[in-house]
Amino acid sequence: MQNMTDEELMLSYQEGNMLAMDEFLRRYKNPVYHFVLRLSWNPAEAQDITQEVFLRLHQHRDEYRPIAKFSTWLFTIAHNLSVSRLRQKKWAVSWPRSNDESEELVEFESPDPSPREVAANQEVSEKLKECIQGLPFLQKEALVLREYEKLDYQEISKILHTPLSTVKNLIHRARMNLKDKLIPSLKEIRGGTDV
Repeated sequence: MQNMTDEELMLSYQEGNMLAMDEFLRRYKNPVYHFVLRLSWNPAEAQDITQEVFLRLHQHRDEYRPIAKFSTWLFTIAHNLSVSRLRQKKWAVSWPRSNDESEELVEFESPDPSPREVAANQEVSEKLKECIQGLPFLQKEALVLREYEKLDYQEISKILHTPLSTVKNLIHRARMNLKDKLIPSLKEIRGGTDV
């Protein structure tokens, strides 16, 4: 089954091969979870929605037609469930804080980044997450699908049920919004030097 394409695997699943679900979980559980997590930043919500995505895959397996990529169909389910949950619960989003900063002093030359660089990089990463979270939902969703899930514009268009030109515009505006928000913060983090 590992050598089968997603589409072949789904057709096999439709014919009653229940082991196909194990393979779908192996292939897509983490990508779907991370997609939903990047939208909600709530691990419990992301787990619930991911489980619901695979339940829907099972329940609607006979409706799948191999006219588009399987991943597009699956991420469309994840998108729809995420939007529904957002409308129902109005996700309260907070960024997880990392407590794994080492306080141990390093007294020798190392090829690894210095503690100051690690702290600056962590601060940049946190600021980036904060800025992404502050984007309008459709911009954030399109950007996450493009940059984190590495989907092409056509797939994103199908998932979001949005014209291709709108997807390109959403991603462009998201990048411009991030640039406008991040440059002043990066200058501040880097000590006023050019970024």
